[in-house]
Amino acid sequence: MTKYWKVGELAELTGLSIRTLRYYDQINLFSPSEYTASGHRRYTHTDLQKLHKILVLKQMGLSLEEVQELIAYEKSNSILDTIDKQIDRIHEDIRVQQQLLRQLKEVKDELVSKENISIKELTSLFELMKMNRSKYFTDSQLEDMRRYYRQMDEDSLKEAEKEFQLLITKFQMEKEQGKSPKDKMVQELAQKWKSITSPFSNGNPDIERNAETFYADNPNAAMHYGLDANLYLYIKEALKLSE
Repeated sequence: MTKYWKVGELAELTGLSIRTLRYYDQINLFSPSEYTASGHRRYTHTDLQKLHKILVLKQMGLSLEEVQELIAYEKSNSILDTIDKQIDRIHEDIRVQQQLLRQLKEVKDELVSKENISIKELTSLFELMKMNRSKYFTDSQLEDMRRYYRQMDEDSLKEAEKEFQLLITKFQMEKEQGKSPKDKMVQELAQKWKSITSPFSNGNPDIERNAETFYADNPNAAMHYGLDANLYLYIKEALKLSE
């Protein structure tokens, strides 16, 4: 006599939720062998074996779409291709996590001497660390920027950050009023921008150009300052015209 499991019993047996089992049925990944006259699902031992395969494949990190394809075709070359793709993904995940680990260690080293750390300071420094080992800056350029950051006392950093934030707000107001980057007021703000950002690069034009490239390629990198991509392009145009 064939043994059947109800959806609730199968959920308890596998640790999956009833909702998940119903979803698998909806997407035709895993459906019961039978439905009762009243529409209740009934699963057999064969169904359980198929579900076991699905759970093992999911534990390997495969997506539901990949699992569905493998279950449907079970071709050796398809299985190997899918495993190769998963291996590549895991290698990339490891690379990203290793990079994050290095960056976090660097941030910790930079902040270890500070008594009070604000979230904004942390995010600002982390953005700087993300530039490390990138195509935008050399190691010596990064060290120059970090040295400038380290030599500033906490009050000076807070004052510079406050001034920078105010400057961005003024740029935003001018932009919203429809002012051209050529406008006299906008040009004055551009000169102020230069005076604030130049010390950070220690007057090194290569660092300034590389920073321009970095923010052009990563326009949302300074979002925590309210500097979105469109505003950055507006400021960049004003800086170009002020040269």
